[in-house]
Amino acid sequence: MSSIRYRRAQAEAERAARWAGALTRLSLILISFLLNGDFHPDLLPGGEGSNFQQYLGLTLWVTIIVATLYLPPLRQMEGSFGIYANWAFYTIAIASAAWSANVESSMMKSAAMLIVLAGAWRLTLTFPWEELLACVQHGLFSICLFSTLMAIFVPSIGVMSDYLHAGQWSGLFASKQTLGFCSDMLLYLSTFRLMNDRRNRYSWIGVALAILCLIGSGSRGSGVLAVAAVLATYAMRKWRALGCILAFVPFILTLIGALLISYLLYTQNRFVVIGGAWLDFTQRTYIWQHALRFFWDAPWFGFGVNGFWTQRNVKDLFLERYQWFLDNYHSGYIAILMETGLVGYILFAIAGLCFALRMNRLVRGRALPERQTSFAIIFACLLYIIDFTETYFMRSTNLRTTMLAIVTALAFSRPLLPSPCRGAGDLDQRRKVPPLRLRRGLASASEWM
Repeated sequence: MSSIRYRRAQAEAERAARWAGALTRLSLILISFLLNGDFHPDLLPGGEGSNFQQYLGLTLWVTIIVATLYLPPLRQMEGSFGIYANWAFYTIAIASAAWSANVESSMMKSAAMLIVLAGAWRLTLTFPWEELLACVQHGLFSICLFSTLMAIFVPSIGVMSDYLHAGQWSGLFASKQTLGFCSDMLLYLSTFRLMNDRRNRYSWIGVALAILCLIGSGSRGSGVLAVAAVLATYAMRKWRALGCILAFVPFILTLIGALLISYLLYTQNRFVVIGGAWLDFTQRTYIWQHALRFFWDAPWFGFGVNGFWTQRNVKDLFLERYQWFLDNYHSGYIAILMETGLVGYILFAIAGLCFALRMNRLVRGRALPERQTSFAIIFACLLYIIDFTETYFMRSTNLRTTMLAIVTALAFSRPLLPSPCRGAGDLDQRRKVPPLRLRRGLASASEWM
C-alpha cells in the first residue's frame, strides 16, 4: 500500500514539475519580450508614461518564483565571500529607499528589484541553462520580428521621425537605441548557439533578423559590440587563458569608471579632454557633471534608488541650464555612486573582483561547462562596457540587469548531485566533474571567492 502511495505521489510531483516547467518557459519568453525598454506609447494601454510593461513583467516574475518551487533544484548556492559581497551590494541598493527623498517612488523600485533578483536566482538554481538561453532568444527573436513588421507596415510607429534619427527604425520601442540593444543581444545569442549546432536554422534566421534590425536602427556601436563578443567567445574556446584575462575586464572597467568620476569631480568640467579634444559623448557628460555636483550632499550612501532625478530642484536646475531633461544618468557607474554612495560603489567593485577570481577558478578547474563560463564572462564584459554611456546596473526590471544577476548566480553556485529518480546516467555524469584547481598566486585568493 505504501509503495502505491509513493508511486502516486511521485507521479503527481512529476506532473506538477512538467506544468511548472512549461509555465516557467512561457513566463521567461514573455519577460524577454516585455522588459527591454519602453514600448511606443501608441502600443501601451495607458499611453505615454504607462507602467503596464513593468507591472505585467513583475507578475510574470512572481509566477516564475512560485513555479520554480515545484521544480527540483539543479544547483546550490555556495557560501563564499564573493556571494556575500554581491548580497551586500544589492541589500544596500534595495534598502536605500529608506533614505530617499522620494520614498514612495523608491520603495516601488526597490520592491521590483527584490522580486526580479529573487526570480533570477530561483531560475538559475532550478532551470536548465540551455533552456534558459533558448527562452531569452525566443523573446528577443519575437521583438526583432515584430519590430521589422512594424517598421515596414506601420512606419508611423516603427520608424523615427525626429530630426536627429529620421528614417531609422525604432520598431516596437519609443527609441531606436532600445531596438539596437535588443538586436545586438539576439545576434550574440543566436551566434553563440550556432557555435554548437551549425544546422540550427532558427538561429541562422535570428542572425539575419538581428543584422536587419541593426542596419535599420542605425546602431553601429551595438553591432560592433555583438561581433566583438562573438569573436571573443570563439577565441576563448581556443585559448582558455583568454577567459582568465577577460574575467578581470569588468573589475578593471569599474576602476576606470571610478577614475572618470574622480576626474569630473576634480576638474568640474562638462567634458572630457583627451589629446586636446573636448569630448562630451553626445552631451552625456553634461548629465554626469550635473549629477556629480550634488554628490557631496549624500556621499556615503547616496540618494537612494530613484531618489535623485525625482527631486524637483535637480530637474529644474538642469532644465534651466540646458532646456532639455532626461531622468537618466546615462552611466551605470555614476548611477551606482549617486544612488548607493561610496559604500555601494566599493561593494560593487569588490563584487566585480570576486567575480573575476571566481571565474578564473572555474575556467582553470573546468568546473563548469565551457559554454557557461564563456557566456558569463563575455556577457558581463558587454554590460560593463555598455554601462559607460547607458544605465543598466541599477535598473529594476530590465532584461540585461536580470541576465547579469543570472550569470552572477551561475558563477557562485555549483551543480547538485541529482536524486536517484533522475537516472544513474545523470549521476555518473555529475560525478565526473573535476575538482576546482588553481595554480600560482590566484590560488589562495580564489579559495574563498
